[in-house]
Amino acid sequence: MLSRIIIRSLVRRRHRKLLSLAAIALGITAATAVATVALDVGDQVSRELRSFGANIEVVAAADGLPVTVGGVDYRPAGAGAFLRESDLPAIKGIFWQNNIVAFAPFLYAPAGLRGRQVVLIGSWFDHEVTAGKGPSFRTGLRNLHPGWRVEGRWPDDDDPRSCLVGAALARAEHIETGATLTLTAAASQGETGSSYSCQVTGLVETGGAENEQILAPLAGVQALARAPGAVRKVEVSALTKPEDDFGRRDPGRMTPAELERWSCSPYVTSIAYQIAQAIPGSVARPVFPVAESEGRILGRIGGLVTVIAIAALVTACLAVASMMLATVIERRDEIGLFQSLGATRARVAAIFLLEGSAIGLAGGAVGYLAGSLLAHRLGSAVFGVPAAIHASLLPAVLLVALVVTWMGSAVPLARGLKVPAAMALRD
Repeated sequence: MLSRIIIRSLVRRRHRKLLSLAAIALGITAATAVATVALDVGDQVSRELRSFGANIEVVAAADGLPVTVGGVDYRPAGAGAFLRESDLPAIKGIFWQNNIVAFAPFLYAPAGLRGRQVVLIGSWFDHEVTAGKGPSFRTGLRNLHPGWRVEGRWPDDDDPRSCLVGAALARAEHIETGATLTLTAAASQGETGSSYSCQVTGLVETGGAENEQILAPLAGVQALARAPGAVRKVEVSALTKPEDDFGRRDPGRMTPAELERWSCSPYVTSIAYQIAQAIPGSVARPVFPVAESEGRILGRIGGLVTVIAIAALVTACLAVASMMLATVIERRDEIGLFQSLGATRARVAAIFLLEGSAIGLAGGAVGYLAGSLLAHRLGSAVFGVPAAIHASLLPAVLLVALVVTWMGSAVPLARGLKVPAAMALRD
């Protein structure tokens, strides 16, 4: 009997029912779109921010006080401690390996060029790395610094006689692409300085100290510095979540349960901690200016997304309240008839709420489909990568649609049910 009453009620007054469904669908569409984008926007924004540089730096734990200017180590090539190049694939073997976007080693060799002191930097440009039995992974400066502007082409890692010259150095020394440079390494005690020749494959503009430096494949610089298999530091670019108070805690003072929870969260500090454990004799430090800037941007975007979703749902709730109020006023005689026949207020409210629930579920389903499609197109337009359709959102979206319907219906129903049956039926 109850189901027949509800079905017949839904069939009647279709215009008002469709307006209510449209209001719920529009609110759910906006909420679904921003929720879908929010699930992907963190990684997308982090990937965009990764073009500004690494957020983790790995050095040897036994290294002494570095002599750095503008991020470049000016110590003699044989001074200080080194990391082993053969240990670096372990970075892709940590728990958060999928969050590692790129990494590159650095080895610095002070050298002379045409009577001028310069620093030759050895690194990977597009290097293939395999961690254990996992799939291969290509990394290097091309992936670590996609924002660097190269006029010409990147050097080949397999050709130790190719190099990239900083734009400022190239202008000062009138160096052009295709030129051959001869560099003389600084002599160590008891040894004579060696020379290194390379052909310029391109000029690089970085906006940093590299504009005054020369970059070459790591193998060639290791040979010049007489440090085979050694690297001075490693820069790592990783996708992280903004740090909160828990993320800033010292892992050495955590309980085992807290340490496990901390390690299973992609904080920049927890990823750095795992990298340091994976590479023997290393210390991994977050580059806090980069990490904190990323955290602030992601936090503000998350707040904006939350405000938009709440505004959309509140608007839908108000629209449902307006429609339900008009429906209750229009059906006061029906409410009075139900009550005169012995129906309790709870039973009458249940009828209206079941009708609203059916409309809410239909509006939620329509809103989920429309919102997923909108998020898909927004992702393509804003980030160049379409947002994925998350089927796991559907149950939550339908529940939200029901809550919006019930909240919008609560006040109109409460007012309508207060009208005595005799007053509703007096005409």
